[in-house]
Amino acid sequence: MHFDLLNLFRGLRHDFDLLAMLRGENHMEVLPEGHVAIVVIVRGIATISRPRAATPVGLHITPRRYEPVFLTTPGTYCVTARDHVVGIRVLRRAKVNAYE
Repeated sequence: MHFDLLNLFRGLRHDFDLLAMLRGENHMEVLPEGHVAIVVIVRGIATISRPRAATPVGLHITPRRYEPVFLTTPGTYCVTARDHVVGIRVLRRAKVNAYE
């Protein structure tokens, strides 16, 4: 579940969202080419996984509290809450043109 944290930057290249998940809840994050997502877990335990074409799980991360995780490769990421999770998600979109 995402909540807008700062609407000041809404519509520009950055989105700041509050990430609140109950135990066992899943969230699918799809990153297009050139986008970067940063996830910081403040409370709880979550795992981030990314499937590969040939294997079921290509990436499996359990981030520590207050350590940012940078998701830079385009694709689909699955965030699963192993405990009640509160965190921050920052999404930086790619430039559309040279004037942004």
